[in-house]
Amino acid sequence: MQRFAAFIVLSLSLSAMAMAAPEPATMVFTDGNVLTMNATRAVVQSVAIRGNQIVAVGSNLDTEPFIGTGTKVIHLYGKTLLPGFIDTHIHPVQGAERLGKCSADDVAQPVALIAAKVLKECVAKEKNATPASWIEVVNVNPSNFVATAADLDKISLKRPVILLGTDGHTAWVNNAALKLSKITDATADPAGGQIERDVHGHATGFLKDDAQEFAIAAMPKLPLAQRTALSIKALELIRSKGITSVQDAWVGPEEMEVYTALEKSNKLHMRVRATLRSTITEDEAEFQRLIAIRTQYQNHPLIRADAVKIFSDGVIEFPTQTAAMIAPYGDGKGNLTANYGGRYFKEATLNNYVARLDKEGFTIHVHSIGDYTTHAALNAFEFAADKNGANDLRHQITHLQIVDPADYSRFAKLNVYADMQLFWAFPEEYSVEAVQPFIAPESFQHMYPAGSLKAAGAIIAGASDWPVDAAPGNPMPNTPLSSMQAGITRQNSNSASPYFGKVLSPYERVDIQTMLAAYTINAAKAMKQDQITGSIEVGKLADLVVLGRNPMTIAPEKLADIPVLTTIFDGAVLYQFNAAAH
Repeated sequence: MQRFAAFIVLSLSLSAMAMAAPEPATMVFTDGNVLTMNATRAVVQSVAIRGNQIVAVGSNLDTEPFIGTGTKVIHLYGKTLLPGFIDTHIHPVQGAERLGKCSADDVAQPVALIAAKVLKECVAKEKNATPASWIEVVNVNPSNFVATAADLDKISLKRPVILLGTDGHTAWVNNAALKLSKITDATADPAGGQIERDVHGHATGFLKDDAQEFAIAAMPKLPLAQRTALSIKALELIRSKGITSVQDAWVGPEEMEVYTALEKSNKLHMRVRATLRSTITEDEAEFQRLIAIRTQYQNHPLIRADAVKIFSDGVIEFPTQTAAMIAPYGDGKGNLTANYGGRYFKEATLNNYVARLDKEGFTIHVHSIGDYTTHAALNAFEFAADKNGANDLRHQITHLQIVDPADYSRFAKLNVYADMQLFWAFPEEYSVEAVQPFIAPESFQHMYPAGSLKAAGAIIAGASDWPVDAAPGNPMPNTPLSSMQAGITRQNSNSASPYFGKVLSPYERVDIQTMLAAYTINAAKAMKQDQITGSIEVGKLADLVVLGRNPMTIAPEKLADIPVLTTIFDGAVLYQFNAAAH
């Protein structure tokens, strides 16, 4: 009996030891300022990771039992650890193809200056160019920019020339490119775009929205190997900003081909939600096409295809003005015109299209710049809810430059996420000179109404729309941290700008907690992956970012200067700040 009792005591002791000594962690962060972004927004000291999963969160004492002989212990010395940032509207593969191309750097300048740069810095340095090779210039600032085919003929009469606007909605081509694009005076506008014509009906060479596709379809395509290599570089750039998950906001077969190739070669290292390209239609074949793609990627480890992207309008800046507005644009002199922007759909068709995708379980991601299209999209989501019943698909409207105040409260009511690029919410050429003279003052005063939407209960998710932004020497200025700074201050911080120090709609500011959530837990919710990422909690995946300063205490106008020191994806360090390279 004594031996039996001793055996029980020994067994209990061994069990207690086993409970007291958990399996060692792979990596432990200690002595940090850990912003968990959980439901209580707890701030702790330490996090333990085993493999690709978080296994302990708390004080240094809480994670100490997880430190074994093979555990890598990283002393943060007070630096800030956050969930990996999530960008809910970005174009990594398309952005990759812009890297290394002749760039106008998104600097506002006339066509003559661009032409001079192209001839001096780009064409002169070309290798293996032929008379049929396209001359392509990316990152052209489209605000107040005017160019004709004749202007671009000065770059080359024989070779096709195309300038691509940074906004992704504008392109300008020369006469050789018009010919290769098969654009004539008789060519009809596509359903979602416009071919600009002069007073005589002649195509000028300015292509808006989907009309760009005429030219893009005529251009030679890069082989898969080259597109994949460029995408590896783009993803490295994105990870250097602390981003570990992306929602690619316009995905077709070419993009899926690249993502699949990257994942198969173990070079993706990013959680990707593809929002599939689609058009507003009631064609059964389109719904079946989307369902088939989703099914193909249903059990994919890193790639999902359970969302659909639609363009409901274009952009608001002069001279493009294809964003659909409730009130017409002005002529810049106080007179109203007959231009209401790009009305690219019939409301009944939009309602039926959205309702069908909603029934099939897709999240719908709607591009909307103007207040008319945001109102129509909200109507469509309400129509779908009435027809199909409530669900948790977390539909989204992105950009939201102008929103009718009557629609603010409908976001929360309909569980529609406000997917915003608040890096744009400060005064500059785009937001002032190319917009203010042409829209109603009350609309201008509430551009990018983040504060109003937040006050009305909307969930704001953060996004960049990269590669929409560029700057001299900086291919990705719109980062989570720079966007946080703009969303909080709404102040121009470029000392070289005539708008330096000026503020856009200060009453639409939001606070740091809102911006941090926008790029972490709220973005994870928008992507429907908040069960695995978006906050630092036991059981979630180890997608993390280490920052050099605490965003909660630093002056808001210094947020963009915070260095990203380390990016961890799936438990592995994939980016490390190199001070010598900066």
